[in-house]
This record gives sequence, C-alpha cells and structure tokens, in this order.
Amino acid sequence: MGERGAQLLDTTDRQISELIGLLSTAGDAALKLPCPGREKLGDGTVGATALHTADRYHRIAEFLEATVDARRRHTPRRLAPAVDCRHGHTPRDHGAENLELDDLLERLSAARKAMGLLAELSDEQLDAVPPAGEMRFCDGRRTLEQIMASLFKH
Repeated sequence: MGERGAQLLDTTDRQISELIGLLSTAGDAALKLPCPGREKLGDGTVGATALHTADRYHRIAEFLEATVDARRRHTPRRLAPAVDCRHGHTPRDHGAENLELDDLLERLSAARKAMGLLAELSDEQLDAVPPAGEMRFCDGRRTLEQIMASLFKH
C-alpha cells in the first residue's frame, strides 16, 4: 500500500463514515427533510442529496478503475446500480419518498469499499496525468492525485 494512496483512501473513508454515522443517527425520517441549497439534486431532500453523494463516489471509483487499468479497452464495468425503490424505479424518479435508509447505507458502504482501489495506487499511477475531459477536474495538466484531492473537497 502506497502512503499517498492510503492518505487519499483515509480521506474518503472518513467522509463516507461520517455521512453513514449522521444518517444512521438521524434515521429514516431525516431522508425526507429538505436540504437547502440542494434543490437541483433529485427532490432536494437529505435522502436525494445523500444518494447523489453515494453515486458520486461510485463514479469516482469507476474513473479510477478505468484510469489505472491501462490494458482495459472497453467501458469500465458499472458498479452497483442506483438503489431501486419498491416500484422498480430509481429514487431519482420519485425523490427520497421511496428511498429506504438501509438501502442508502448499503450503497454508501459499497462506495467506501469501491474506493479501496486508492490504497493500491503506486506513486507512478498517482503522478500520471489523465487526459482532459475524462472527469471533472481532468484538464490534461493535473495528476491523478491532484484530481482525486480536488474531487474529495467538493
């Protein structure tokens, strides 16, 4: 395990653990509370915002997987799909109304596990410069480590 990758993993692990702790303590009812300033995320509730955050970590993990596996010649595999509600739709179809806390916590835990790839990154991989436009903050100048650090600040 590289020290720099381990530091990035520690950052994501702390962020996800904190969110899991907050949601676990607040309970199911908190998922339906409004989340001011996040109205554009689904229905603007705490649940929709938390689901967006979980999905974002999964997208970051997919980006990492595709970036560090130079032999891959196809689209990266999709990680766990968005949590399905009781009606067969994603929570984004209806907002947090049908989102279950246990499903969201499971999605966040899966995201934390998917981010484990960070600990396996070598210094050479962290110093590589991904092509511009592959993901937010990819400008063809920033290293993978700089991109990851920027993503985890947002």
